[in-house]
Parts: sequence; C-alpha cells; structure tokens
Amino acid sequence: MQFQQLFVFTKVVEKNSFSKAAENIFLSQSTVSSHISNLENYFGQKLFDRMGKEIALTPFGQKLYPWAQEILKLKETAIWDMKDWTGKIQGELIIAASTVPAEFMVPWLVSRFSQKYPEVRYTLTQNNSKTVAELLIGGEAELGMLGEKYYPEKLEFIPFIEEKLVLITPVNLKLEEPVAVCNLLELPFIFRATGSGTQAAVEKLLKKYGISSSSLNIIASFDSVQAVKHGVKEGLGVSIISEIAAYDYSNYNLVNSYKLDNITEKRVFYFAYNKHRTLSPLIKEFIDLSLSSRTNLSSTLSRNLNN
Repeated sequence: MQFQQLFVFTKVVEKNSFSKAAENIFLSQSTVSSHISNLENYFGQKLFDRMGKEIALTPFGQKLYPWAQEILKLKETAIWDMKDWTGKIQGELIIAASTVPAEFMVPWLVSRFSQKYPEVRYTLTQNNSKTVAELLIGGEAELGMLGEKYYPEKLEFIPFIEEKLVLITPVNLKLEEPVAVCNLLELPFIFRATGSGTQAAVEKLLKKYGISSSSLNIIASFDSVQAVKHGVKEGLGVSIISEIAAYDYSNYNLVNSYKLDNITEKRVFYFAYNKHRTLSPLIKEFIDLSLSSRTNLSSTLSRNLNN
C-alpha cells in the first residue's frame, strides 16, 4: 500500500467520480483506476461499486475512507514537523471563509503572514458559514473563518474578531437613529439565504425581542451579501447585515446605515478546524500570528468604519 494510492482513493471519494478526481489531481483516468485497483488487490476487497457511470463506496470503502484521511494527515503533519524543526514554514494553506472574513479579513491576514513566510501559497474559497463548516468536516479545507458555530460537536472554534449588525435602507428612506427593533415589522425586508452566519445572527437578534422572521415582510432572499446590498440600493427593501460588509455602500452614500436601539451584543467571527484532524504546524502558526495581530486588524476596520 502506498500513500499515493490512499491519496487517489480519497479524491475519488470526495469527487464521487474517477474522471473528476483524475482532472483534479492532474492524472489520467487510467492511472487513477490503476491506483484504486492496486489498493483493492492489497486489501482483497472492493472499494467502490460501479453502476454504469456512477460509483458508490462499498461498506469496506466507507470504513477505509476516514483511516485514509488520518494516515495522509499524519504523513503531512510528520513532514511539517520535520520542516518546522528546521524553522521552515512552507507549502499550501487552504482556507474556507464566509463572506465578511473572505472579503475583509483573510486578505489582510495573508498579506502579513506572507511577509514572514514568503514560500507559503494560499487557496481561499468563499461560501456561507454553514458550507464552510461542512467543507471543514469533509476535509476539503484545513482552516475556516466564519460567523456562526455550526456543527460544534465536530469543529473547534477560536473567537477572533467582534462586530455589530446594522440596518441598511435605500437612501430615500430616512429613519431616526437608533432604530427600534419593533419598528422593523413595518419595513419590507431582504434576507440572506439559509446557511448564512449573518442570517443566523439576525434571527437570534429578532428572537430576543420576541420577533420571528415569519412575522416580517420578507420580499426577497439572496445568497450573497453583495446582492442584498444592491437590492437595498435599488429600493427593493431593507436588510440587517454586517457593519463591516455595509461599509463600502454606506461610505459612498449608496445606502443608509443605522444602528439598532438597545443592541449591545456583538457578533463574533471565529477560526474553525476539524476536531478530529491534527493541525499542521503551518495552520498553527497562521492562527497564532493572526491572533497576535487581530488588534491591528480591528483598528484598521474601525478606522474605515469611522471615516
């Protein structure tokens, strides 16, 4: 049994396709099939049931998959540990982040980290918070940044930065600030789609005041915060979003931004990783350096918001 065979096996599982796995790891489909065949011969067990163009893991394959992940991660950790012993941090860091961290935090953090470790390369994927959590659980990302604690039984969360939620309205809708939460019932609302950390935070806020989302006049639900802001700009309705995400539109007077009355709670953004996977020295160093520099990042974000 070889590490490469296990690696190919995990990719076929993740892509649920021999051809897609081959494309993803830049091998021919015949080479991928050969690796799987050799692994099946090693164990004397089938790993996949092949049904025409579709495949499905056999019970043996299902049992092997988490072990293959663990073996590959242990190999990676051992390599990093040896490199870390010589003081060398390098390789690729795969980060999955929700909207606000992906657009306003990760680039800043990566820029600072790359100054210290120029040999590190980065891959950043942007999704809603729930999808970020699922990518971490599935092993498709090593580190996440998100605004809600999804699947806390499977993921470890490290608090990073706090922020507030604000109400944004079309520029022709003037309200008295701070806006009372009870007055939101009178307004047409644009919501984020289910799975958004912002949306989860909004629903918690409303619940505190005895307001269910079903009692609001929800006229649209959008998957991205950019679509929400643009919808508000065009006069479709109002929305409650991240103060950080609202900054660009409010700064250029494309929307109005209002504080909400008697709201003292802060929304928290977290680093997250899989509890059942060993962190590489690279990830540990990135988290440590990010935590030590979060005061500077908070100051940068605050200056932008207060300008």
